[in-house]
Amino acid sequence: MIMTSVIDALARHIDRARVVADGPELDAAAAVWNGAVSHRPALVVRCETTAEVRHAIRVARESGLPLSVRSGGHDWAGRAIRAGGLVIDLTRMRHVTVSGNVATVAGGATSADVAEAADRQGLAVATGTVGTVGMLGLSLGGGYGPYNGCFGLAADNLLAAEVVLADGRVVQADTELLWALRGGGGNFGVVTSADVALHPLAEVLAGSFIYPWEQAEQVLRGYGELLEGAPDALTSTIAVVAGPEGPTVVVSPTWSGPPPTEPLSSTGSPRSAHL
Repeated sequence: MIMTSVIDALARHIDRARVVADGPELDAAAAVWNGAVSHRPALVVRCETTAEVRHAIRVARESGLPLSVRSGGHDWAGRAIRAGGLVIDLTRMRHVTVSGNVATVAGGATSADVAEAADRQGLAVATGTVGTVGMLGLSLGGGYGPYNGCFGLAADNLLAAEVVLADGRVVQADTELLWALRGGGGNFGVVTSADVALHPLAEVLAGSFIYPWEQAEQVLRGYGELLEGAPDALTSTIAVVAGPEGPTVVVSPTWSGPPPTEPLSSTGSPRSAHL
C-alpha cells in the first residue's frame, strides 16, 4: 500500500512506465557491474530530465525512502543500489555536447560517450580505463586514468556542475560546492550535468607488460626510479595481478603526444608485451 502511494506520487511528473517496482524488470534494472552485489531496491526510477530527478528526490524524502543514484553502475560495492530504497537511474541522460575545449556532460553519460564526442573534435578527455564507467561518477570519486600525468585526475577537469540538492533545489555549484564535488563523491546532491575540460591530443602510445613474480622487486624499483624523473607525458599503472601460475606484475604505460626519440628505460624481462 505504501509503495503504491509512492509510485502514484512519482507518476504525477514521471511516466509510470519508467518507474520499475517489481519482477524481472526490477532485477534487470538493479543489476550492476559487480555481479556479487545482490541487494535489491524497492524501486528504480528512470529519469530523463533534471526536473524528474528533482521530483524523485522530493518523493523519496517525503516517503522516508533511502535514496541512491545510478549512472554507470561500476562502484565495486554496488552503492548505486540502495537495499529497500529508491534508485534514481540516470542512464537515459547520456547527451554530450562540445563547445571549444569544454564538454557539457549529462549525468548518465559514460566515459566512452564523452571520449567519442571529444575525439570527433580532435580532443581528449581525462577518463578512466573502462568506457562503460559513468563519466560524472568517475569524476566525483577522483578519476584515475591513462592521462593523469598530463591532464590530472578526472576531478581536476570538472569545471562546473548542475546539482539537485537533498531539499529538491537545483543549483549551479558555487566555488565551495565545486571544490567538494571534485573527489568528494555523490554526497552533496545529484549531479545532472557538468562541464568537463577537453585537451588537444594528436598521438597516444599505450601498452601492457606482464612480468613474472620473481622479477617483482627489480621491476618495481626500476619503474619507481623511472617515474621519478619521467615527463608528464608518461602515465603508468602498476598492479600485482593473480594468475593461474601465481602472482604477476602488470605495467600499463601510456605516452601522450609524439613518442620519445630515445628509450626512457629498460627493466626486467616481460613474459609478454603489447603496444
